[in-house]
Amino acid sequence: MTTSTEVKPLPHKERLLRHGTRLFYANGYHGTTVDAVLESSHVPKGSFYHHFGSKEAFGLAVLDRYMEFQIDMFDTFAAKPGLSTTEKIVGYFRQISDLFINSNYERACLAGKFSTEIAASSQAFRDRLDVQVRAWKERIVELLAEGQRAGDVRTDRSAQQLGDAVLSLIQGSLVIVLSTRDLDTLEATAATLEVVIAPPA
Repeated sequence: MTTSTEVKPLPHKERLLRHGTRLFYANGYHGTTVDAVLESSHVPKGSFYHHFGSKEAFGLAVLDRYMEFQIDMFDTFAAKPGLSTTEKIVGYFRQISDLFINSNYERACLAGKFSTEIAASSQAFRDRLDVQVRAWKERIVELLAEGQRAGDVRTDRSAQQLGDAVLSLIQGSLVIVLSTRDLDTLEATAATLEVVIAPPA
């Protein structure tokens, strides 16, 4: 009989997703084998193939899980009361940056990592990344359009153009800092986001 103080073990699928995410961050898609995921998660091989069927399907499931987390984090900032549109987007970026720094510069953006490593050679990943990144950008564009209607976002560029610029700044800075570990790049990006979004003085 399980007591209230006992912690139930995570289901196999959840353990695989968590350990797979960690290993993909650390070693990349090509550097992570199914056997490595099984060894790390202590899940039997049969369970892996029952839930995912292949390494590619598993990688896509990890990507979907990551993007759900990323969009949920953005939506949380977008819903914060009392903040300007710029403050919401910069606050979101700073939280991403803090998570990245606190992971010893390992966990930047899994979508970005897969984009640079595997999208060029895998139609399945390219198609899924296209869908996921478009959904991410759509959330940003919606927030910017709301800000334009409220008067705290510049209107000399469309919300779509601004959304492209915002996402490119966020993604680009994380890719650069993966190599340089230069915190000034993240600070410069936060400051530039303010200039890009806010109406001209």
